[in-house]
Amino acid sequence: MADMTLDGTLNLMGTLSFKPSAGGKLLIGAAASEALVEVTPSDPPQCTSAPPVILPPPPASPLQPQPTVWIVNSFNKTVKAGNRNLVALGMVLQGQAGAPVWPGMLLPSTGNSTVTVNHIPVNVVNDKAVIFPSGGSATFTTSGQP
Repeated sequence: MADMTLDGTLNLMGTLSFKPSAGGKLLIGAAASEALVEVTPSDPPQCTSAPPVILPPPPASPLQPQPTVWIVNSFNKTVKAGNRNLVALGMVLQGQAGAPVWPGMLLPSTGNSTVTVNHIPVNVVNDKAVIFPSGGSATFTTSGQP
């Protein structure tokens, strides 16, 4: 299992596909943080501890109070880790597996400032998103890379 690490000041442009060895992951920066990738809501969640969205308000029970979040759309569609788009900002969904309903947006990376896609930093594990209906934040603890 050999990981692939991108370090230093890099601005990735054009169509690129990084293919780490079997079982390896694409790592970013000197801290070797895993790069976040776009997934589908049927994949394992990338965040499991987001505050629940309490809608409708009490006394009714919440529609989908699950704390699970997936990055479903990357604003980068040209650079991939394996066959999945690297995330350089994007949209997220919170809710139940397979059909989450609460939208949100990934915030600019705080864990990586040097490796970019078209001058936008690649998001890495421990970056955050804001879930729109609640204003709560979701911290991504897994990358979504196989």
